[in-house]
Amino acid sequence: MNDLGDILGSLMTGLIRARQAADLQTAALAELYKDNPLLEGLSVPRVRIPEVSIDLPLIIESHEAGEEGELNEPSKVVDATSNRLKNTLANTNIKLSANFQKAFADTAKLRLTEVQKSNDAVSKELVSRTVQDAFVETLKKTNTELSAQDKLAVVKDIRTEAGLAALAKPSIPPRILTNIRTADIKDKATGNSVVRLKITLTEEGVEWVTQSNDAGGVNRTLTPE
Repeated sequence: MNDLGDILGSLMTGLIRARQAADLQTAALAELYKDNPLLEGLSVPRVRIPEVSIDLPLIIESHEAGEEGELNEPSKVVDATSNRLKNTLANTNIKLSANFQKAFADTAKLRLTEVQKSNDAVSKELVSRTVQDAFVETLKKTNTELSAQDKLAVVKDIRTEAGLAALAKPSIPPRILTNIRTADIKDKATGNSVVRLKITLTEEGVEWVTQSNDAGGVNRTLTPE
């Protein structure tokens, strides 16, 4: 049996690998055409598959409900982020008083406890965002000022640590288990028991865009073609 999500993922990654193989071959051909005086004036062939339609018969064998994740104890998350904050301060020139650090820990613990009591879906991002909001709240309550660069550095570190410490038990998503073997479908299935999965995959590309920043460095971002 195969998870339906794995099947769909395999179809999509297969199309991506096909595009990769075609582009690598195009690049190799471009080099060949460039070095051959008889070919250098010709256009280099490139094949793309803008759309693929698939009609896949399958049998649904079973369904697994999955399990909800569990958030870690707020005190454990706070201890981890507080220690990370201390390490960040020790390794940089950023100054935050001991009173600020205690106020941050208390605020983060309070906000995480509220999250734990709510019915929000359990996720690392939720915990990271809660810790970040607690840090910003503490800055305002204590009238502490940080430069945008220092604030970004601290937030990045405590968000990372909060995400690592967030879950005592990760969630397990529900799964639909299917059978796509042709022989099994012929042997087991009737006309009413076969599900036909009809999907259309559309190819889209992204490309690197390079820009110079104010600090003299280079920022590289992926943007749609």
